[in-house]
Amino acid sequence: MCGIGGVSLISGSNLDGPMILSGMKRIQRHRGPDSEGDWWDDLRGVGLCHNRLAILDPSSAGAQPMYSADGRFIIVFNGELYNYRDLREQLKGKGAVFHSESDTEVLLEAYRIWGEEMLPLLRGMFAFTLYDIQEDILFCARDRLGEKPFVYAETAQGFAFASEIPALCVVPGIDTSFNHSAIAAMMLHNMRHIPDPYSAYQGIHRLKPGHALRVRRGRIEHNWRYWDPKPIAEETTSERLRLLLEDTVRLQLQADVPVGAMLSGGVDSSAIVAIMQKYSNAPVRTYALGLDASDEDLRRARVMASHLGTKHREFYFDPDEQWIIFNKLLANYGEPIMLLPLVHTYALCNAIRSDGIKVVLSGNGADELFYGYTGHVRTLRVSRWLDRTAFLQPLLASVLPNSLGWGAALKGVRKSAYYMGLAQSEWVRYLMPGVQPELVNRAAEEMAYWGNMSPSSAFIDESNFVALMVENTHSVTTAGDLPAMAASVEVRAPFLDQEIVSFAMATPVERKIPNTKNPDWLKAILREAVADIVPAELLHASKRGFGRGIQEDMLLRGPWRIHAESVFREPHDAGGLFDPDAIRVIWKDFIAGRERASRVAKLFCIQVWLKNQTLSV
Repeated sequence: MCGIGGVSLISGSNLDGPMILSGMKRIQRHRGPDSEGDWWDDLRGVGLCHNRLAILDPSSAGAQPMYSADGRFIIVFNGELYNYRDLREQLKGKGAVFHSESDTEVLLEAYRIWGEEMLPLLRGMFAFTLYDIQEDILFCARDRLGEKPFVYAETAQGFAFASEIPALCVVPGIDTSFNHSAIAAMMLHNMRHIPDPYSAYQGIHRLKPGHALRVRRGRIEHNWRYWDPKPIAEETTSERLRLLLEDTVRLQLQADVPVGAMLSGGVDSSAIVAIMQKYSNAPVRTYALGLDASDEDLRRARVMASHLGTKHREFYFDPDEQWIIFNKLLANYGEPIMLLPLVHTYALCNAIRSDGIKVVLSGNGADELFYGYTGHVRTLRVSRWLDRTAFLQPLLASVLPNSLGWGAALKGVRKSAYYMGLAQSEWVRYLMPGVQPELVNRAAEEMAYWGNMSPSSAFIDESNFVALMVENTHSVTTAGDLPAMAASVEVRAPFLDQEIVSFAMATPVERKIPNTKNPDWLKAILREAVADIVPAELLHASKRGFGRGIQEDMLLRGPWRIHAESVFREPHDAGGLFDPDAIRVIWKDFIAGRERASRVAKLFCIQVWLKNQTLSV
C-alpha cells in the first residue's frame, strides 16, 4: 500500500520533473512513511515516484520504483495482488525469474509476458503506472471497483498522475478552476462525493474503476474499460458463498506484517473476524469505535470479541478531535466528501497504527452487494411494481409527471433518469439564479454509463450496481482508502473481492431479501452462510451502520454548531455557483427543525473545504 505519482512531459517542456516528483513524495508521505524513491529520465521527460508502506517483502528488494530484470520496464504500484503467488508460478513456467518476494515484481513480469492482456488476470486492489522505455509508453490501470485511487491531469506541458489531488496540484499549468457541474452533483440525493471521473477542478480527473490508460510523450492515446461485470456461472448457494469468503479472507491475510480487523459487531465484520481467527495462530487484534461505553455498536463488538477471544480495544467519540480529523481528511482528499464514518475510521486507524498494526480487514461492501439496508426493501417493492407495469411503459412515459418519469425510462438508465428529475427541484434551492441551465448532471451521466452494464434487468439489481459503482463509493471504496492511508494503514475488504462481487451479481434477489415484511433478515444468503460462526444474538440483530450512534444532526446542532455558524455566516459562492443568501436560509431552517440534516451536512462540508482552500492560498 503506497502513494504513487509521475509525469510524462511533451518534447520541449520546460517543467522541472525532479522537483515535481519531490513535491509529490512530500505531500503523499502519509501514504507510505517507510521509504520513498523516484526515477527520472531527462532525455524522455518521464519520471515516477513512490512512497512505500512495506507489507509484502519489506526488504529493499521490494522498493519502488522497481525495474524489470532486463531494464526495459519500470513500475510504481499501490495496492495488493492477492493471487500474486499463483501468477508467479504461471510466469515461472514461461521463463520468468524473480529477485524478490513482492507482488510488484509479479506485475512487472506479467506485463513483460502478457502485456495489457494481463489486467483480467489480476485479483486484488490496485492502481499502478508502468513505463516501457523501449516503446516510450506509460501504462496505467485501476482495479475493478476503484478501491485504490488514481488522479491525473493533461496540460499543455504533458501528463501527470498521483494517488491524491494535492500531490497532483504541484504540477504547474493544471486548470484548478472549479468544476461547477461536478460539485453540484455531490448535492443530489445519496451522493456525498464528486463522482468519478470528475473532480472539483476542471483540469483534474480520476481514472474510472476497471479502466486503463495508455500515454505516450505527454498525451493520452487511449482510455478504455477492461472490466466486463459478469455474474459467476456456478450455482449461488450459501455453502458456495462460505467457501468463497473463506478463500478470500485467507488470501487477504497474506502479509509480512501483523494483520488486525475493524469489528463493529455486525454480521459482516463479525464473519470476517471469525474466519480470520480460524486461520490465525494467535488471538486476532480487533478494534471498535462508538459514541461512549453504552453505544450499541460497541456492545455488539464486545459480544463477538468475547465469543472469539480476540484481543479487543474500543475507542470513544471525541468531537474536538473528530473536527481536526475532518479537516485533515478534506485536505488529504483535495475536495469535499461528507461522510462521518470516514472520520471514525481515521480515529480507529490512528490507534491501530499506534499498536504497530499496518493492515486491517473490514466488512465494507457486504450491505451493498447482498442488500443489507432497510431501504433495499423499498427498492424491491418499486422493482416489482416496475416489472408488473413494464407493458405500460409507452403510456406511462407520456402521462407521468417529471418527478416520476424515471419509472418509464429504459432499463439501464432508470436510476440516471431519477437523478435527472431530482436535479430540477434540488439545485434551484441553493444555486445562483441562471447557473442551473449551464450544468451537466455528472451523477446521472455516470449512472447511465454503469447502469447499462448491469448484468440484471431487474431494477433493484440495476439500482444497486449503480450504487456500488457511483452513488455509494464514498462509503464503499473511498472509505477503505482515504482515512486509513491518512493514518498509514492499509484496509482490505474481502467482500469487494471480484469473485464475491461476481457471486453477488448472480444471486437472485429472493436469496438476499426473502421476505419484505421482515427487514431484520436482509442479506439472507450471507447470514445463512455464516450462521455457524456468528452468535445468534448478532446474526438476528437489526441493521446498524458503522457509527450509528454519532449522527450529523447531533453534531451540527451540538459540538460542531460553532463551526457551522462560522462557515454559514458568510458562505463562499464557489465562483458563482452557490447563492449565499439561500444557504443562510437553509441553515436557519435547519436550526428551526425545518430542513434535512443530510442537505445541510453536505453544504457544510463544501463550505469548510472552500474556506480552508481560501486560507491556504
